[in-house]
Amino acid sequence: MIYFDNSATTKPYKEVIELIARLMSEEFGNSSSLHALGLRAERILEDTRNKLASTIKALPEEIVFTSGGTESVNMAIRGTAEVLKRSGNHILSSPVEHAASLESLKELERTGYHVEYLEVDEYGRILVDDLKNKLRKDTILVNIMAVNNELGTIEPVCEAARIIKSNNKTTVFHVDAVQAYGKIPVNTRDLNADLISFSSHKIHGPKGVGMLYMRKGTRIHPLIMGGGHERKLRSGTVNVPCIAGFGLAALIKTERMKEDQEKSGRIRDILIKELSSSLSDKIRINSPKDGVENILNISFKGIKSETLLHFLEMRDIYVSTGSACSSRKNAISHVLKAVKAPQQWAEGSIRFSFGSFNDENEAVIVADAIKEIINKM
Repeated sequence: MIYFDNSATTKPYKEVIELIARLMSEEFGNSSSLHALGLRAERILEDTRNKLASTIKALPEEIVFTSGGTESVNMAIRGTAEVLKRSGNHILSSPVEHAASLESLKELERTGYHVEYLEVDEYGRILVDDLKNKLRKDTILVNIMAVNNELGTIEPVCEAARIIKSNNKTTVFHVDAVQAYGKIPVNTRDLNADLISFSSHKIHGPKGVGMLYMRKGTRIHPLIMGGGHERKLRSGTVNVPCIAGFGLAALIKTERMKEDQEKSGRIRDILIKELSSSLSDKIRINSPKDGVENILNISFKGIKSETLLHFLEMRDIYVSTGSACSSRKNAISHVLKAVKAPQQWAEGSIRFSFGSFNDENEAVIVADAIKEIINKM
């Protein structure tokens, strides 16, 4: 099997699986309980909070655990809008965001907020001059992803933060770093964002776990009410074993980030070279050269992406047509629409995404399979 769909989810590291299994068996206490088993679970939880905070240069008290990237994004967007509703109703975002952001923003629009979208270039990169022009004194929130999940484009979030805060220090800046974490450095002190969303299963950790970084002093309204877990911001019994697995995966991925990205770059370059050598007039590279190395989006002329995906699956090769959250809708990607990709190309786009377990030889096998499929068709 060749798995080139790591932006959808990743295979957990062996060490992570072993840790989670051990904790589920031996340290199953509720971290809110006052007895010894509960106190041990709480220590594991706080130790993991410290580890994760260290990977992004944050304070442990700035980390809130969630059920994943989607919940983190919802908390950031909807929680901010609710707590700042008396300060204004203007929100800025980009049209190439993940569905977690776009659907949250649509919901806010239905309740009276004014959401405005920034212009982007041919790779989905926001135009900073447009950000400057559209910022207002009553802009309560700006929402921009750090790395685009379909194209791999790195957004100028540090520059955006400087522009936003120079316009109005009270405007909250949320960054969706789900696809950035473990691929490029995420330093909260350099970035100067108020809220940053992260997910475990994109970095070889377990599914169903994420975190929201909240800069000290930032306020949001909780979405989930209950026993007041996680500083009264996110109620619900905390999933200690999987959070610990997230922490271990983050340490491993952060340690090998440079090595993994260099390898991903070689895999990407081999794919491009092999496909371009015989299909030069039939392919279009949608990803920018200066994007993250682990995401490569290519369009194939004259073939539907779903068709190519299933032919590859018959050969035990797994790729995607774009975001896993929208790939079942059989529609052209909203990201490719936003960057104005021609329809004949947009209909045949495939996203290849690489992880820690991939190697260069797989790129050759995949390229050969694609060339054979397309030439037969």
